[in-house]
Amino acid sequence: MRSLLLAVLVTVGLAQDTTLDPALLLNIFGTPPTPAKPGTGNLEDIIVKPTESNSVFTDKNGESCKCVPYYLCNKNNEGVDVNNASVTGWGVLDVRFGEEDCQESVEICCTNPITEPVPKPQPDPSKLKGCGYRNPMGVGVTITGGVGTEAQFGEFPWVVALLDALNESYAGVGVLIHPQVVMTGAHIAYKYAPGNLRARAGEWDTQTIKEMLDHQVRLVEEIIIHEDFNTKSLKNDVALLRMHAPFNLAEHINMICLPDPGDSFDTSKNCVANGWGKDVFGLQGRYAVILKKIEIDMVPNPRCNSLLQRTRLGTRFRLHDSFVCAGGQEGRDTCQGDGGAPLACPIGDSRYKLAGLVAWGIGCGQKDVPAVYANVARMRSWVDRKMNAWGYGTTTYTI
Repeated sequence: MRSLLLAVLVTVGLAQDTTLDPALLLNIFGTPPTPAKPGTGNLEDIIVKPTESNSVFTDKNGESCKCVPYYLCNKNNEGVDVNNASVTGWGVLDVRFGEEDCQESVEICCTNPITEPVPKPQPDPSKLKGCGYRNPMGVGVTITGGVGTEAQFGEFPWVVALLDALNESYAGVGVLIHPQVVMTGAHIAYKYAPGNLRARAGEWDTQTIKEMLDHQVRLVEEIIIHEDFNTKSLKNDVALLRMHAPFNLAEHINMICLPDPGDSFDTSKNCVANGWGKDVFGLQGRYAVILKKIEIDMVPNPRCNSLLQRTRLGTRFRLHDSFVCAGGQEGRDTCQGDGGAPLACPIGDSRYKLAGLVAWGIGCGQKDVPAVYANVARMRSWVDRKMNAWGYGTTTYTI
């Protein structure tokens, strides 16, 4: 997927705090995708059929083999029981959609697979860390191949997919800040009533359930929208979702750290935004719908304001302080993310704080046109008040 579209293009306030009609803004700027580089191709453009369980293929050595999840076959292509303590590590899994007989991202062709069903392993609680730790090499296996924007399995354990509970369509992205609480953009959450939204943690490839560790789904029981959220300008674009039951934390499901109220990310580099892409999530028969990552640098608000004034927003545009900006590098933008998706910045030792949530942008991937995010540091005190009112406290996301 070379361009995951922004969930929404919105109006922005002028100096006099007037607004433009959203339809007019969409008409002016449109939603152009990031141009694909010649020869790279899109994994989502490869349409394949699920591997049939009884299918037998021939590997590169001319031996018969069957497709199984990678963790049920060792480097010698012999079946193994993943729950056996002596079986550790699977090295590198090369994702080659459309080039191999095994169609699902986590499958390999095993010459001597175990014929009896093998239960999936349970997460190891001893490996659980505090908030904000990235798993740069993935959990259990390192993925290669693809087009380079795919995240490793479990690499960003705080990322949560949001789904419409009535039809299972993709709604947006959130982040886990407590085992029972997800933060997302208010422009995503305000469209739903409690009970009509689900959160899926631990998701990676939306077209398979064969990952070594299962994702978890919870129903959203309560939704709190920031009282000063503006549906037209998207000021104060933050919401909290309380689940009906907590997620079970694991290596691939964990919280993000939140910034302190006074934290600034103006000089932060290599911040990461994630998402799946609204228009391909869950489409049957399309593969490589794998969580994506893009690395972008923060842009200080004064410079962001100046750059946005050069667009058709005009010289009267004023960027509200409930926003922060990042990007502006050609071909790399949060159109490759989703509404409410996290922008997390590194603080050292593979640990991250949440700097922003995807809010809005002008076009996609244009040089010197940053994308705009909800300013999480500015929302920290509000989040703390709501979490304390729920009785959850603030320790799960505080460092």
